[in-house]
Amino acid sequence: MVLTTVQSCVVQGSYMGRDTDSGPETVIELWCRAREGHSVLLLVTGVRPWLEISVPGRPKTPPNLDDLLDQVRATKGVTKIHESVDKWSEMGVKPHWRVEVSQPWAVSTGPKVREQLERDWTVTSADIPFINRLFMDNDIGPHISTEAEVLWASSDVPDTLFEELPESNKGDSGRLQAADKIREIGGSGLYPVDLIATCDFTKVVRCEPFPTPFVLMSFDLETSIVEETILCAAAVIQQGDKRQTHQYQGTEKEILAGLSKLVRDFDPDIITGYNIDNFDLPRLQTRMKSLANKKDFSSGADLFGWGRVPIIESEAKRLIPGRDSNRRTWRIHGRCVLDAWWQARTVLRPKRETLKYVCRLLWPENEELQKMDVDASQMDKEWAERPDVVMEYCVQDTILPLEILKEISAVKRKEALASVAAVPLEVAISGTTSQWIDSLVIRIADRENIAVPRTNRGGRGEQIVGGYVHEVEAGVSRWIAVLDFKSMYPSIMISNNICYTTRIDKNTRPDEVPESGFHESPHGAKFLPVETRRGLIPRLLEDLMQLRTDHKSALKTAQESGDKVAEQFNDEMQYAVKILMNSFYGVFASKFYRFTHEDLGSSITAWARSNIKDIINQLDEEGNHVVYSDTDSVFVEAPVREDAPLKEPAEGEDRTAWDEASNELVKFGDELADRFTKEGAELEFETGLSSFFSHGAKKRYVGQVIWPEPKLLIRGYEVRRTDSFTLLTDAMTELFEMILDGESDAAVNMCISLIKKVKDGSVAPRDLVISKSCKGKVGAGGGIDFSSAYVNPDRMVQVRAAKQRITAGLNFTPGMKVGWLVTDFSKSPMQVAAWLEDETGVKQTEYDPDFYVKRLATALGRITEAFGWSGEDLIKGNRQANLFSF
Repeated sequence: MVLTTVQSCVVQGSYMGRDTDSGPETVIELWCRAREGHSVLLLVTGVRPWLEISVPGRPKTPPNLDDLLDQVRATKGVTKIHESVDKWSEMGVKPHWRVEVSQPWAVSTGPKVREQLERDWTVTSADIPFINRLFMDNDIGPHISTEAEVLWASSDVPDTLFEELPESNKGDSGRLQAADKIREIGGSGLYPVDLIATCDFTKVVRCEPFPTPFVLMSFDLETSIVEETILCAAAVIQQGDKRQTHQYQGTEKEILAGLSKLVRDFDPDIITGYNIDNFDLPRLQTRMKSLANKKDFSSGADLFGWGRVPIIESEAKRLIPGRDSNRRTWRIHGRCVLDAWWQARTVLRPKRETLKYVCRLLWPENEELQKMDVDASQMDKEWAERPDVVMEYCVQDTILPLEILKEISAVKRKEALASVAAVPLEVAISGTTSQWIDSLVIRIADRENIAVPRTNRGGRGEQIVGGYVHEVEAGVSRWIAVLDFKSMYPSIMISNNICYTTRIDKNTRPDEVPESGFHESPHGAKFLPVETRRGLIPRLLEDLMQLRTDHKSALKTAQESGDKVAEQFNDEMQYAVKILMNSFYGVFASKFYRFTHEDLGSSITAWARSNIKDIINQLDEEGNHVVYSDTDSVFVEAPVREDAPLKEPAEGEDRTAWDEASNELVKFGDELADRFTKEGAELEFETGLSSFFSHGAKKRYVGQVIWPEPKLLIRGYEVRRTDSFTLLTDAMTELFEMILDGESDAAVNMCISLIKKVKDGSVAPRDLVISKSCKGKVGAGGGIDFSSAYVNPDRMVQVRAAKQRITAGLNFTPGMKVGWLVTDFSKSPMQVAAWLEDETGVKQTEYDPDFYVKRLATALGRITEAFGWSGEDLIKGNRQANLFSF
């Protein structure tokens, strides 16, 4: 037996269950990537599935307790009951019994142990995924250190380890013997990885996070429009800075088999591409089913056997990728799917979501990182006439997704999130915020003997009243200090000890009601002081805030020393902590989360409103004018000399006045932040504005930032919306810049001139494209059912544009944004033309000027009304005077 210590990052986990002479056993499979770069499969033994039970209601001991416990022991699927442990629950502190079950699936399926026990007991810790149980019980994250017995290794493991192994445990000579040993332990056979090892669960421990050298595979298919078959494919394998490109053409079977062999030979951790969730993976699945011999499992495995499991008949289901039920994502056992389309969509929020548009958005000046001009709607013709160009086009479409992921740091950020949330990489990529928070909260609850309730399945409750929004006057305000509450909601939760476990309830837990010392929210809910019981959530938030502080400090040190690797690592880690902390309020204010109550969310926002109103009232009493306030920010007019310029001048007396005003603004902001900071409400001077404008509507404003760095701040206007057309957003940005510089007359003239150009048809049609997400459901035959999402789909503009895409032979995915030009607004429904020029190369010039003139005038006029110009005035080019104008 050869033992080795492996440091690795867990990509994904699963389990295998079996019956043995000594009883049922469950072996956990952890697919990992080692720090040195080789792939690892860990078979972890000794973990038993369990749930907990307690007597329903307030603490009491029923006279027939022993009989009830005997009934539990006799329940099918139950293997053992442990001695009781007193745990805190919503009904008070009472005994809880841990009940072991035969296999993880037995809790909810098969014997349905949970359902049987719920007839007589309160059941807790009963809906936690089994892999998560290992992570919580061992208090580990994705980066682990394991002392394990080596079962088999390829020559790709470190040389020192390979040389130490006997022939029966390495290379081709040891494959058969190793496979038998793996099956004896409870595994499936010889997994397609570099190192297979086993250990008891106690040997799996946390190690310090490190940048993992993941292997990525990006792939793309080019398909026939006429027959929906695959014409060719390409793939790129990447590890670190090294890339290998592979091209496939020939019969469909040869193409699919080539891709599958590539996956098994290079063993990628992450599969990517552009829109592979909704096009490429479903197309591979469809073609595999059509081409494979249904009576021979190996036929399908050869064509689409991407799962990281042995190619044996018992693994037929896990070999073939499949879409997760009721979800967008795909599951490939042992690997993660990270679609570059979805990552670009969520991070960049582009107006259009085609690969060509996203590349232009990211690299407008780099022609090497652009999509090639091949007419995808005529792919059969393109393939017949110039196959070499189509193949080059296909290869480029595998490279670009990798470049997108690199540009937005998608992989590094997912790994950092996995590390902070202490979950496998797959959960960080495809999981939900409640799963991330569960991972941290449940392990604390287990340590503190707090019962873990099940996820709430009830419907939505009443909507919680949100943050306070101050009225805003129309017009321009000068020299504004913007004060921001640092981590407002987390700070309130910490300082007031807000938690599911600290909420005072005199009806269910009368023994926990203190006479004094508790925290009472403006909403009326009460929470225990820290001295009585420290809440799980406040404790966790404090730890996360300290963790972020540590990483920000390490980031600064790395920047000063020039250590680029440490700089990027700590930047990604502090950002991941920020993302996780910002998720807490949304989860705890929801109806569905397990550790929540309606008083939690209501109390947090009530305290937030109270804090900000108190500050506004004090500022008003002192004569400091509050221009605006929104949830966690206060905009205060600074006492700056009235003749200070709004626009930064180059030199001269105006420059001196500008510098004096800037210094006075910063001094004023810092003083206010220091003076109004208190426990649970730390204020920061976040931003200094030389000018601020709103047309008088809440949550809609712009400002010219001069401190800490000059930039234009825009909130709420169309320029922030992805369904606005480019001409409007560009015009609005220019309009705001002119208004903030004090050039309101010139701003109005610019609007009038632009509207005239649209009337005359002298603007580029691509700047008028409107985009919107379009829903639908993919049917069994691959068609799109729009009626599943819309009552009258043919009246929906985005549906008609999507149908035009489909008719043209272009890809459409439910949920994607589709673009269109309005061609006739006078008809009902209005006529549109889907924007296809970027993909087909066919010029589109037709649009309805009247529609765009009205849309521009309405949006711009809403702003210029602050200066006496309505939308109608902008269209006419002049204002009509009335009696009150003089």
